[in-house]
Amino acid sequence: MKKKRIIMMLAFIVVVFTGCAKNADPKEVATAFINNIIYDRDKEAGENYFYQLDAPSQEDLTQDFSELFGLSKEQAKELVTIYQERLEKETSFSVKVKNSKAKKQEVEVTVTGLDQTAFDQVIDQKTDEELVQWLKNKGYDMIGKLDDIDKISDEKQLNGILKELDALKDEDLNQIQFEALKKTFKELKASKESKTIHLELEPDKKEQKYWIIVDEEKRFNELLDAFQG
Repeated sequence: MKKKRIIMMLAFIVVVFTGCAKNADPKEVATAFINNIIYDRDKEAGENYFYQLDAPSQEDLTQDFSELFGLSKEQAKELVTIYQERLEKETSFSVKVKNSKAKKQEVEVTVTGLDQTAFDQVIDQKTDEELVQWLKNKGYDMIGKLDDIDKISDEKQLNGILKELDALKDEDLNQIQFEALKKTFKELKASKESKTIHLELEPDKKEQKYWIIVDEEKRFNELLDAFQG
């Protein structure tokens, strides 16, 4: 009899924990999902609600930045840190429950992401500024912007500048680009427009005390695009 009571109590505990997961506030579940995959925080809540989350790691982001911008791993890591700081400071989101069913929940996520509409133009501008500074460090203080080179009438000075530019090494160009990227990322601000993403949540069929995001990879990409701007 005592053994039977213990078995019944254990069964009750399983039902309670499974039920708690199913009846979890979908707003909290969606919030934990976004905090984990976008901000790399709220890990405990993520572990409580999801059996497994394919959130990008610091190493993944570093590798992506390294390949995207042609940077060393050390440079890419520094850039990722700056980028994550801008995400934390400038972006925001809100979650609203739209539909609640027995086995599926639908939420609406409103995201205010980073404004990167002029990212390429700013990068070009910052790169030019870094190149001008590089020339100034070489002693050519008369240059305020790259266009000033075309206005130089002193042939000796002009030939000297052109010789310096022609002798630019790959490591110099890499450092110039890196400094331009850092300054561009540090100036990223929140977008003036918001984007809306719809998420569907349902209990994990295999691990029933956990949740899954329907079409998780697709929703992740939509959220990433919204936060990146």
